[in-house]
Amino acid sequence: MRDRLLLLIFCVALGCGDVDGSRDAGLDDDGGVARDAAMDAAMREGCGADDLEACAFVPTERFDVGAMMTRQVSYEDVTGETRVVQVEIRRPRGATEPTPVVLWSHGGASGKRDATTVGTGWGEVFVRAGYTFVAIAHTPRDRAAFDALCVALDWTDGCGGDACVDASECSAGGESGICVDGGCRYWKHLSWDRPHDVRAVLDHLEVAASAGMPLEGSIDLSRVIYAGHSAGAGATMMVAGATRQIAGEDMLLLDPRPVAFLSASPQGPGDDGFTEASLTGEACRALATDPGLCLTRPHLTLTGVGDDTSDHVAENRRLSFDLAPSGDRHLLWIEEEAARHTTFEYGTEACERHVRDEGGDAARCEAYLVWLRSVAVAFAQAVARDDEVARAYLSSDDPERLAEGGASWEHR
Repeated sequence: MRDRLLLLIFCVALGCGDVDGSRDAGLDDDGGVARDAAMDAAMREGCGADDLEACAFVPTERFDVGAMMTRQVSYEDVTGETRVVQVEIRRPRGATEPTPVVLWSHGGASGKRDATTVGTGWGEVFVRAGYTFVAIAHTPRDRAAFDALCVALDWTDGCGGDACVDASECSAGGESGICVDGGCRYWKHLSWDRPHDVRAVLDHLEVAASAGMPLEGSIDLSRVIYAGHSAGAGATMMVAGATRQIAGEDMLLLDPRPVAFLSASPQGPGDDGFTEASLTGEACRALATDPGLCLTRPHLTLTGVGDDTSDHVAENRRLSFDLAPSGDRHLLWIEEEAARHTTFEYGTEACERHVRDEGGDAARCEAYLVWLRSVAVAFAQAVARDDEVARAYLSSDDPERLAEGGASWEHR
């Protein structure tokens, strides 16, 4: 009952509910609703077992979801061919000043073509908090494009020609891989493509926000947060400065433009080409022209004990936080098995299925989302808007109080 009450109060404050935006619609001049900052602070002062709703972070302004615009972003990739990815740009209705931007990368190894299906839950959270949300659909490669990438990267260890297989030919798991000694060893080509896609999307946004262009005066590209789930979280770590072993080499695909990162269900050492040296920043510092950027920007990690998949375990995921350099780094670690892998993608279905099979309160599944968005929005407000109340929230134990022992809130 308490979890249901908490969800209702949080949604009244932040504006959860039906999305009323329309794709390619114009922006209205109103829709932003200011909340009383004094009331907001007073709510947090009362945080405790007797006033649990006061432990949730809620921004002082909320917005309806406004215009949604799909765009095609193209660039020449390492093979010399044109690679095209679709993005959807989702705007808060009534924002009167250039907004910070959240870029979102989806998980999965097989890729997506339709950006309108990417990050729908997290997108609504951030847009309602006053952010422009840019969802990226990382395009899958067909057989020819996959082979060409292997050749361009000079991957000679069983890769190239007939040895390269795509998702339609790789029998175990349906993911792109390479054949070695008659077996299929996976190489997830989007590990290479995602960071390059992000670079191209940032370039595209810089043009779109310039004088006379559609996003002029709408977005502030000095305040970009790059976020993602699962394989998308791996890309956030790469852009933040974690190297990754691809084609037998440590690849550094860092981009200096994002000011902060959010990694939901990230990989750990030994997962998909990441090593301990990747996650400590040691490998980056040996390669980077500016070692000061190697995993030093603010970073929020979201995971927990139930965040297992067939090839990655939860305890290894949290090592991406434990091994990283200290400094403005935060971890929400949910200590309940019902918070499954896709919970951190902002979904309840897997959690509800777990509760049906193993027992428990289904309302807890919705409560997990409250915990996640409280710390995610507070983190965004702190790093992108220099919000002192948000910074105080991140430094407090309110996230743990909100979870009533169901999660730990850690800093490094």
